Amino acid sequence: MSSLAFRSTLFLGLAALSAPACAADFGACFTLTPGLTWSTADATLTIEKATFAGKEAIKVNSAGGGIGTASYFDASGRAFLGEERYGISAWGGEAGTPVMTDAFNPAPTFPATAKPGDRFQYTGKGERTHHVEETVEPLDFEGFSDYTFVGFEDVEVEVDGQPRTFKATCHVSASFEDNRMEGWYAPGFGRIRFERYMGNELLMRDEIESIDAP
Repeated sequence: MSSLAFRSTLFLGLAALSAPACAADFGACFTLTPGLTWSTADATLTIEKATFAGKEAIKVNSAGGGIGTASYFDASGRAFLGEERYGISAWGGEAGTPVMTDAFNPAPTFPATAKPGDRFQYTGKGERTHHVEETVEPLDFEGFSDYTFVGFEDVEVEVDGQPRTFKATCHVSASFEDNRMEGWYAPGFGRIRFERYMGNELLMRDEIESIDAP
């Protein structure tokens, strides 16, 4: 082998070793894995297959403090189809019976692709059904709408008392007037860390603390 060919082969070999195993994928951050159950300090979340408004969906049950909700997403996890809010068991309500259902069409949806610094809107319209009052009213999505993709970040947390790193999570930021939220999404889990600010003051912080199944 000539010295030129040897240097070329060596260069290609080193390049292959230094290349990442796979590129970070923005859309993949929002995927949800049915059968997965995990908890924060405030709630336990269970992901399962379901139907919503007559369509196949992925359901994320959240239960904590006697309050339960079920959020529904499309197969990609990026489109928020709607939400059911259940009776507050701590106040004598039926924890398994929806008292209110929000259904969106069009649904608030994260883009399939994004690069750090990209801005996008997360908005939707639909209907809110009050099951107790037996009323239906038009609905605009009430959450943050002006989002920025901050970038791919590793999130280091303690899960079940052991250090764990979630690689290349998607860090997104949203703001409205003096309010701001920061969220980190990990493939299969959804949002594993959340922070809420008023100006520069941290109002609340919640993150994954345990994984119950599988």
